Amino acid sequence: MLPEGKFAYAGDFRFQFQITIDGERHASNVLVNRHVDTSHPEFDPFFDELVFVHSEEEAVDFPDNVIVAWPNTGIFTEGLIYNIHWAVNRTPDDWVGRPRRDVLTLEEFGLSYPLTVADLVDNWEKVRALWRTFPGSEQQTILSRARGYEAHIAERALREAEAAATDY
Repeated sequence: MLPEGKFAYAGDFRFQFQITIDGERHASNVLVNRHVDTSHPEFDPFFDELVFVHSEEEAVDFPDNVIVAWPNTGIFTEGLIYNIHWAVNRTPDDWVGRPRRDVLTLEEFGLSYPLTVADLVDNWEKVRALWRTFPGSEQQTILSRARGYEAHIAERALREAEAAATDY
């Protein structure tokens, strides 16, 4: 059975997944979900381990029963890390109208500033412990802001490309 907390962490942080079916590797979050969701008709208890690696290039030479996951290389992950920093750096004065929590430091969790994409893999249990101290509403705000950051960067790149095209 796959460790539920580790799988949820990877899902929350938009990790990419790879699964091997009939000897063929598939980088597909949809296929992974089908094979690990116990209520899905394609559920297969054969897949019983989840390993984190830093990149798709490292996701080779694992036994077929191992699902491999790595952080998204897109802008979302940058936004996620930025917004975790934002949340950690909030002060009690920032809590107007929000559930209160104690002020946090990365060091309390055995982490150091700045968090990196490598920390999401190498120190995932520490990052998860930090993540779980945020109230659900704050987690959703962090994820929403990361998605917004991703959209903002994409929109800015499109505007810059359009401006460059009109210059010629």
